[in-house]
Amino acid sequence: MILVEKIYRRGHQAPTTVDEIEKFQTSDGYVSPNHVLARAIGADHENCFYKNQDGKRKKVVANKDSTGTWRLQTIGNTDPENDGLLQLPRMENSWG
Repeated sequence: MILVEKIYRRGHQAPTTVDEIEKFQTSDGYVSPNHVLARAIGADHENCFYKNQDGKRKKVVANKDSTGTWRLQTIGNTDPENDGLLQLPRMENSWG
């Protein structure tokens, strides 16, 4: 089981769609790129969850789009601009 805790994105603007999230940090401390985590979940059918604002676990699923790219989304949610994953604590990527 994977529990996603934080999202990473460069810049100061908050992400407005799930596709803008660059990386996810899981509860075991690993930071994985969006598409890598999606592919791992989609290919292996692993259970992946995140905690929503109410503290309840919600399931994350991965689907392959028409171009062959894996995309993450909350189960039952097809709107990338209104996905619970956007509510995760956000971390700034910093280099240098």
